[in-house]
Amino acid sequence: MTRQLPDGVKPTSGGKYDPDATWTYFLAGDIDHIAQSQQPHVLVAVNEIENDKDATILDRLCDERAVLLDSGIFNLAMSHARAHEVSHDDGLSMPPEEIDGFDDLWDRYAQIVDRYADRLWGVIELDQGGVEHKPRTRARIETELGITPMPVYHPMLDGWDYYDTLAGEYDRLCFGNLVKAPAPTRMRLVWTMAERAKAYPYLWTHLLGVSPSPTTLAMPYRGSCDSSSWLTGLRWLKSWHSWALLDHFADFPPDMWYSRDEYERGVQIISNTAMAVQHTIDAAREDTHPWP
Repeated sequence: MTRQLPDGVKPTSGGKYDPDATWTYFLAGDIDHIAQSQQPHVLVAVNEIENDKDATILDRLCDERAVLLDSGIFNLAMSHARAHEVSHDDGLSMPPEEIDGFDDLWDRYAQIVDRYADRLWGVIELDQGGVEHKPRTRARIETELGITPMPVYHPMLDGWDYYDTLAGEYDRLCFGNLVKAPAPTRMRLVWTMAERAKAYPYLWTHLLGVSPSPTTLAMPYRGSCDSSSWLTGLRWLKSWHSWALLDHFADFPPDMWYSRDEYERGVQIISNTAMAVQHTIDAAREDTHPWP
C-alpha cells in the first residue's frame, strides 16, 4: 500500500523513489567505480560529472539503477575551507554568495536536474549556508528548476527545531555532516533522529556519508544511507573485511587480494561484498528487525 502524505507535506522529486521500499544502502564514490559495481542503488555527486563521458555514464546509470543525485556542496565547502584556511563547518555555514565556485556548481546542478530529474531516485538540495540561507536556495531550486529537492539537516549546526520544520514539510530529508563526528557523537545524533522521526511516520531519512552497521540496522526508522567506504579495499588491501550482520569480523586473507594486473577483479570483489551487505539488511529487516 502506498503511504499517503498528510496535508502540507511536499513530495520530493524523483521518479524512481518507492516510499514502501526497505532500508537501502547507496554506493558512493567516483562515477567510474560506481558504474563498475552491480549495486542497484548508487549516489552520484554533481562534481563527479566533469565531461561528456561522465554524462554518458550517468545516463546509463539512470536507466539501470536508482540514482540519488548529490549536490556536491560538501566537496565545494571543503575546497573553499582549504583555500581560505577555515574549518569545514565554517565553510558550510557561509552564504552561497561568499563561497568560491557556487555559481558554477549551480549551473552544473541545474543542467543535470533539467535533463535527469524524472529518472532519478532523488535530488539533494544545494545545502550551502546553514539555516539562515538554505531555505532561500531551496525555494530558488523549486521555482527556477521546477523540482522539490531533498532538504539537508546538519545536526551539528542547525538545531533540532529546524529538523522538526523539515520533517513536517517534506516526505524525505537528508541527515548530513556526520562523517567527521566521533563515533559516540554520531550514534547519539542518529538515535535522537530515530526517536524524533516516530512523530513523522511518512518520513524517509537518508544518512549522508554513513556506512551500514549493527547500530543503523537496529534503529527503528525508515530510510537509507550512503558511503564510499566500500572502495577502501582498493586503496589499502589490508583494510578488506568480511562482514556478518553488518559488522566487520575478519580480514580477507591474502589469497583474496588482487594483483596489480587484476584491478577489475578487485572492483568486482568489493562490489559483491557491498551487495551482500544489502542482502543482509533485507534479510534482517524481514526476520528480526521489522520495518517501521
